Amino acid sequence: MQMKKSQTSERKNTQMSLIFHLFFLCLILSMTSCTGKSDYQFKDSADALKQYRDFHHSIAEEHQANAEKLSDFICRWQELSDTVYNYIKKDPAFNAHASLSMSFFGTSDSVRIELLRLASDCSLSDVAYIKMHTSPYRSDTELDPTKKKAITFFAALDKQPLSNKGNAREKIALYRDFLATTKEHGIKNQKELLSFLETEDRHFRTFLSNIGDYTDVGLQDVTKMTEQICTNIFRAASEKRLTSEDAMVYMGMRTCRRLLLNAKVCEDLIKAGKIKSESQANAYLWMTLQPFLSMDAFAISMLTEAQQKQMTELAAAYPVISERLAAKGYAAQEELALIPTQLMRLYIATL
Repeated sequence: MQMKKSQTSERKNTQMSLIFHLFFLCLILSMTSCTGKSDYQFKDSADALKQYRDFHHSIAEEHQANAEKLSDFICRWQELSDTVYNYIKKDPAFNAHASLSMSFFGTSDSVRIELLRLASDCSLSDVAYIKMHTSPYRSDTELDPTKKKAITFFAALDKQPLSNKGNAREKIALYRDFLATTKEHGIKNQKELLSFLETEDRHFRTFLSNIGDYTDVGLQDVTKMTEQICTNIFRAASEKRLTSEDAMVYMGMRTCRRLLLNAKVCEDLIKAGKIKSESQANAYLWMTLQPFLSMDAFAISMLTEAQQKQMTELAAAYPVISERLAAKGYAAQEELALIPTQLMRLYIATL
């Protein structure tokens, strides 16, 4: 139960961070399509909407689609919908009458329905492939200088040793003390941000190395303080004490790193059969799925090549994880098999 509460708080933390970094995206990034350049030409608004409807009809004619084809449809949809909308909203009739916007959004809903229809019997590998190939930010280079520095920074953290002081409960106590001190002091500049990320990462990896010992340990205060610190970091950026680029990139890469580290540890524990209860099995399963559920389009664009490979490997391991959980009676194989398709449809529904 404690683990489930901890995960609920972690989801809330992710959502809070998403709100803030979406704000910064509006400030410094312009929306780009998967191809990066539009090849569409329109005579007028009626022609633009007709081409949009023709695209919908072309998808409606498809009986099935693999991950590659579905990815292509989504990328083309993102590009065409953006281009059409930006074109018709310049038409004086767009604000004078609702017909243009109603036609556009009606077609958008129709396209989404067809994509949802095609997203049937998906594997988690399909989900990983499509999310990594349809992020509208994956070809954007504006943040590359900051991202390059962040990649070097996070790569160095792997060389930092875990904390070896005390038992599991004492290690969590040190984690709590660190978070409490950081929360009280605040983070006022880049140096303090990097110092926080380095020390937090060490505590987090130490926690993961003993995760099986915390089933009956309350962690709500840890996740709550972490949430508050993350909120304060984005607030510091909004107040210009940190650059928005640093806040977005470093915190985005932090989220990716934590989700993937957490998922890998839980995957290994499930495979090794080191599960003590059904609630623990559910918590571990949830954490292995988090990278495919919680990473939004911007976070996906922050993945390094190594992390993309790790995400692909996590997805490929899902059938084995499902079999182990089903064999132990922790979950029904039929229900586990449905999860990837549900994740795919959830992703498409939010596009």
